[in-house]
Amino acid sequence: MDFTQDVAIIGGGLAGMAMALALHNLNIPCAVYEARSTHSASKTSSGAVMLSPNALRILDDFGVYPELVRKSFPFEYVYYKDADEKTIDRYPLGDEALYGYKAMRIYRQELLDILYDACYKRKIAVHYTKKFSKVVRENDRNVVIAFDDGTETSASLVIGADGIHSKVRDYVAPGVEKKFMGMTAVTWETPTAQLRVPEGKDYKFPVSVLTKNGVFILAPQKPDGSAMLSGTQFPVEDQTREGWERIMADKQGLIDAIRKGMDMNSCPEVVRSAMDDVNLDSMNMWVFYSIPRLERWTSEKRRVAILGDAAHAIPPTTGNGASQAFEDVITLALVLSSFKQHPSIGWDDVLDFWQKTRQERIDQLVMLTKQLNNKRLPLEKQALLGKGEVWMDETVENPAQMEWLYTPKIEEKVEAWTEEQLKD
Repeated sequence: MDFTQDVAIIGGGLAGMAMALALHNLNIPCAVYEARSTHSASKTSSGAVMLSPNALRILDDFGVYPELVRKSFPFEYVYYKDADEKTIDRYPLGDEALYGYKAMRIYRQELLDILYDACYKRKIAVHYTKKFSKVVRENDRNVVIAFDDGTETSASLVIGADGIHSKVRDYVAPGVEKKFMGMTAVTWETPTAQLRVPEGKDYKFPVSVLTKNGVFILAPQKPDGSAMLSGTQFPVEDQTREGWERIMADKQGLIDAIRKGMDMNSCPEVVRSAMDDVNLDSMNMWVFYSIPRLERWTSEKRRVAILGDAAHAIPPTTGNGASQAFEDVITLALVLSSFKQHPSIGWDDVLDFWQKTRQERIDQLVMLTKQLNNKRLPLEKQALLGKGEVWMDETVENPAQMEWLYTPKIEEKVEAWTEEQLKD
């Protein structure tokens, strides 16, 4: 049975387009099916993403790294300041000397445009206005899927890269519901020139400023650092989709509520300046959801798989959500290539290895997320937590502290597993 003859990718977001490029590089035919009528949007429509060395290595293999460099802000650390604006710690997101790459911060839409352009140059088929509806049937030969427009298509393998609200997940893991984490973040873009950065406080960006009412984040958005993401996160009650839309529709009311909740008079001057004149058109709201640990990422007959946020939504705290989706992609592509070259390897074994190695990785990220979330608590609350519950920078004593995250050695792991399978 051929599982790599033609692959249908549901979702034309970052994970879906990366999946298409990874398969193309390994000579596995594929096509992308995107619900929207176009991938184009304004730069600020979906904020920006952090890309750490584990992701940049993958994107470099796709041949898009030079374009990323031209459109990204490079950095190596996120800094933490207390309410007195004293730098109390730093978190490494990249290190060119240790991991081969600095971290990059780029508008999500610009990254998406780069991936689409790469797919177009490679003549990878991208079908718009194709909103996935259901799996019509799945058997030993193929899987047939239907779209909302009434059309159908068949493929040897379907990959759901359709995000946190995944409909493909409903088929793979019926009954699983995403879980609201009780938090949301609101961000907007501020001209860096608007910020009143105090002298003598040694400000480096990106920075998380710990106010008495929570953390406030400032992170450069453009290659020259002339724009800054500003934002904060706060607890809130869950809403229906319509409820969230109503909240976001009243952007000025939302900003006024944030100002009131933060007690602006007690905030550092740099935070107050970021909230002086908020560009409402650039505002985004990120509702934090998680996915329960899934028993399986593939369907019963093993011809439908999910990855990225569809399989394991990770809160943005680590700055590694997109990077983990790219790791899902390249790991799956490599095991598919191994199967194509060595059909004697069992298909179930291929998918089981892929999920196991990726789930172990996600479990590590979940732990790191908890440690970094705790780092955003007021210092007096952090002091109540046990050892190991708050992430601390140890890179001076242990330069390789983050090597496990930024140099995952995916190719070596897949090659070693493949060799082991061929011995059996």
